[in-house]
Amino acid sequence: MFGFDIQEVKLKWRQYLAASLASYGSLCTGMSMGWTSPVFPHLRSVNSPLAEPPTLQQESWIGSLLVLGGLLGPLITVPLSNRIGRRYVIMISNIPLLLGWLLAGVASDLPTLYAARIMWGCATGMQFATVPLYIGEIAEDKIRGSLSALFLLFINIGFLLAYAIGPYSSYWGLTASGGILSLFYVPFTWLIPETPFFLVYKDKTEEAIQVLQQLRGSSKEAVQDELDGLRAMVQREFKTEPSVRDLWASSGNLKALGICVFLAMLLQLSGIDVLLFYMEELLEKVGTKISAADGTVIMGVVQVVTSCITPLVVDRLGRKLLMWTTSLGLAVFLSVIGVYALLDSHFKYNVEPYAFLPLLCLVVYMVLFTLGVGPVPWILVAEMFPPRSKCLASGVASFMCWLAGFVWTRRVNK
Repeated sequence: MFGFDIQEVKLKWRQYLAASLASYGSLCTGMSMGWTSPVFPHLRSVNSPLAEPPTLQQESWIGSLLVLGGLLGPLITVPLSNRIGRRYVIMISNIPLLLGWLLAGVASDLPTLYAARIMWGCATGMQFATVPLYIGEIAEDKIRGSLSALFLLFINIGFLLAYAIGPYSSYWGLTASGGILSLFYVPFTWLIPETPFFLVYKDKTEEAIQVLQQLRGSSKEAVQDELDGLRAMVQREFKTEPSVRDLWASSGNLKALGICVFLAMLLQLSGIDVLLFYMEELLEKVGTKISAADGTVIMGVVQVVTSCITPLVVDRLGRKLLMWTTSLGLAVFLSVIGVYALLDSHFKYNVEPYAFLPLLCLVVYMVLFTLGVGPVPWILVAEMFPPRSKCLASGVASFMCWLAGFVWTRRVNK
C-alpha cells in the first residue's frame, strides 16, 4: 500500500534533482532555526562570544527575531515571483542567508546577533513562500507529492545537523558549519531551471519547451500536450494582472483563504517553533533520564524519518482526516506534558517513575506534527486556489503564519 517505486525515480530523476537542489536551501535555514537550541548553553558559558550572558528577555528576542524576519519573506517574494521568476527569487534568498551566518560568526554583541536572526528569518520566509511553488510547477502530477515532501525533509535534516553538531562543538564550530553548508546553495541555485509555467507566462515558449524536455527527459513532441495545457491555462487565468482582490472575488476564494490562514496560524500555535528553538532547554525543564543533548538528537532523527513517511501517507489518508487526527493527538500529548510539569514543579509530586513520559510525548508530538499539522496547510494552499491567486494566497498564509509564530515565541521566555 505504501510502497515506493524505484523505477519511477529512475525515470524522473531530473525532476528529483531539480527539486532537491532547490530544497537544499531549507537544510540551511533548518540549521539556522535549530541553531538556538544548542547555542543558548554556549552563550551562557565562559566561551561565549558575548561579553556577558544574555538575560531571559534577550534570549527571547534571539529566538523570536528569526520568526519576525520571516514576515519579510512573503513581502519580498509575492511582488517579485511573477516579475523576475521563481528561480531568481530563490537565488536572491542566498543574500540574507549567507549574511546571517556571517553576522553570527563575527558577533560580539547582541545587536549583531539580532541582525543575524532577522537575516535568517528573511531567507527562511523567502524560501517557504517560493520553493514549494517552484517544485509544484516543475513536477508532473504523479510525483508532485513526493517532490514537495523533499522541502520538509531537507528542513528536518537541517534541524538534525544543528542538534547533532551544536552540543559537541563550540559556538563558532556550529556557526561555521552552517555557513559552509550554505555556501553550496549558491551554485545549486544557478543550476536549477526556471519553471515552465513562468516561461509560458512571460511568453518565452521556446525556453519553456527546452525546460520541459530537460525535466521530462522527452522529445519536443512528447511535451507538446503539456505545453499546450500551460498556454491554455495562462490565457484563461491571466487575461489581466493578478490582484489581491482576487482572494475575495468569490465566496469560494474567501472561504479557502479563511481556512488556509486559520490552519497556518494553528500550525504555529501548536508550539512547534517554541519546541524547535528551545529543544534542549525544554527537555531539561521537564526532566528526562537521558541528557538534553541526546534528547534533541533523538527528536531530530524522528523528524527526518517521519518526513520520509509523510508523502506516502498524505495522499492516501486525505487532508481532512490527517488534520483532525493529528490536531487531536497534539492536544492530548501536549496536555500530558503540561500535567506532568504541573505535578512536578507546582505540586512537588514525585514523578520519577514517569520520567520517560516527557520525551515519549514529545516524540509522538513530532511524529503527528510532521505527518499532518505541518505539511497539510501548505498542500491546501496549492490545491484550494486557482493558479491566478495561488501565489498571493501562499504569501498571505505565510505572513500570518510567521506573525503568529513571532507572537508565540516572543511570549515563551517573557
